Amino acid sequence: MNIRNILVTDRSVAEFCSIFDSEITVITSHLEYIESCFEQYFSEPEKQKYKWVQELTFMTIESVVTATRLLIEGHINASGNTMRISYESICLAILLSAESNVVIDKGKKAKPINFYKAYEQGKSNTKAHRAVDNVLLNASTLGLVEGSEWLKQAKNFYNGYSHASITTMSSLMLPSGKPIIAGGFYKEKLDLYKDHLQFIVRYANHLPKLIEVIALRNLTSN
Repeated sequence: MNIRNILVTDRSVAEFCSIFDSEITVITSHLEYIESCFEQYFSEPEKQKYKWVQELTFMTIESVVTATRLLIEGHINASGNTMRISYESICLAILLSAESNVVIDKGKKAKPINFYKAYEQGKSNTKAHRAVDNVLLNASTLGLVEGSEWLKQAKNFYNGYSHASITTMSSLMLPSGKPIIAGGFYKEKLDLYKDHLQFIVRYANHLPKLIEVIALRNLTSN
């Protein structure tokens, strides 16, 4: 292992792009449309809520682009973790823009609250790592009934890439026992690449509508 070569030598992504050209083309088309949606619906923020929602929506999009690029370069764990950031960002944007109170505490005595005000106050149960669970808990209130299943599947898939786990370790090992260091293309990982691409395609397909719904809510109220 030559660490310097790993760190400074350019690596080709041609083989990955050749094999998965159709998936990358679909993702690119979705992302270009998502970018246009963002530019269409968001302008200069006037209030803090608008600013937070706009920034989180931007981070949602940026993270998908970055995660896709990381995957193409063979950085499976980094890609998965970055996708989790994207999911958390869009869920926070959904919660902050919610027009109804939501339940974010567990237990029989939990009462619906104004998420924006709780977030503004820095309440622990409004943090990013709770965002997906909070959206799933309030899917009906937030109008995400049809989307809750794919969101739950994505949460379970990407959680494995957010911690030191068997999932993250196995992504770094080839069947021969040889470790993968700093990405690269390996045919032995084709099925895993495909799994990640399928999740990105499905997510990117849903994002334009989610962004539209969020942007058309009243983001100037408290």
